[in-house]
Amino acid sequence: MAEADHKQHIYELACRYARAVDRRDWPALEALFAPGASIRGPGFSMDGHVAILAGMGALGQYSTTQHHVHNQLVTLDGASANAETYCVASHIYERDGAKRKLDWGVRYQDRLVLDGGEWRFAQRELVVDWTQDLPLQG
Repeated sequence: MAEADHKQHIYELACRYARAVDRRDWPALEALFAPGASIRGPGFSMDGHVAILAGMGALGQYSTTQHHVHNQLVTLDGASANAETYCVASHIYERDGAKRKLDWGVRYQDRLVLDGGEWRFAQRELVVDWTQDLPLQG
């Protein structure tokens, strides 16, 4: 596979992650992670498939989420890679009877491995650069 093809597959992996999280499709999400994978972020750490899926249950506090995947830089090294992926993650919830939208400006710092011919996350670190919490109109 050409370098550009690997990079496209890694970008699609980030998009599949966003779709699985937003649809709460936990089997699809689990398939994106290599055995022994982890996710880390501000105030949390999830190690292994069981912990990752259990931790994602926290998204239940939001009625809807949308992860918008943007630019990505990838460095390939054989059957492993490092990537930085920018994302804006919107979280819809209700407070005091009013709908609100919590947005996070995120950079995912990923370590990836080629596993069974597919790119998978070995480690995903969530870096939150900014947040905003606004009322929704209508």
